[in-house]
Amino acid sequence: EEEDKEDEVEKKNIYTDEDIELMKTERADLQKFHDLAKKIWKNSKGDALLIALKKGFEMTLELNAEKKAIIFTESTITQRYLLDLLSQNGYKDKIVLFNGSNNDEKSKLVYQEWLKKYKDTDKISGSKTADIRAALIEYFKNDAEIMISTEAGAEGVNLQFCSLLINYDLPWNPQRIEQRIGRCHRYGQKHD
Repeated sequence: EEEDKEDEVEKKNIYTDEDIELMKTERADLQKFHDLAKKIWKNSKGDALLIALKKGFEMTLELNAEKKAIIFTESTITQRYLLDLLSQNGYKDKIVLFNGSNNDEKSKLVYQEWLKKYKDTDKISGSKTADIRAALIEYFKNDAEIMISTEAGAEGVNLQFCSLLINYDLPWNPQRIEQRIGRCHRYGQKHD
């Protein structure tokens, strides 16, 4: 209590009445900005993704290519947002996530099914991380239409069966973009 009183006295000595009024005005302005930001419900970037995906899939049909798209993003937070957005817009149950942990429920289920399928074969490497990655890629190839990946999918995976690549977030280093493109644009790719 004594410290609070001392702080109160210090504040009165530091700030003039004019300073205090300016701070109150600034606080009110910040509250207005906060309230305005909360009213924003439309995400133009998300809407553009839906349009691009639709047009991209139309092009894959024209080219007689696989209806497979990989969407790269920088964070798992954005990855979850994209999963929700796409699920609400006609792609539910057609999506697989790929990230550094791969610990979402669907990834776990895909992995368990993959283990059952390849039980007693040399397809299972014994490395859980490598096996989960292999399971998710196989699921994408055979069942899903869209893979939403963080940078974890930008190296060491072969996705030449994939027809469409979307960079939802761009990394700072342009070489990372080339790495992403290289997942699909590799030996065995039949379409530009």
